[in-house]
Amino acid sequence: MLNLLGIEPGQVVRLKDGTCAEVLENIGDGIWLKARLSTGDEDLVFCEDVAGLEEKAGA
Repeated sequence: MLNLLGIEPGQVVRLKDGTCAEVLENIGDGIWLKARLSTGDEDLVFCEDVAGLEEKAGA
């Protein structure tokens, strides 16, 4: 499992269902991230739903 405490706003996480979400805020509890989903909706993402980090294009 990924350590959510090290994730910063602007990073993109890949969820276990295959979608990606841009991190808007790290709640700081190691469990929840506030993120913008690919649908454009903002929601909380639970640590167990995160598969990993996505590399930024051009990085």
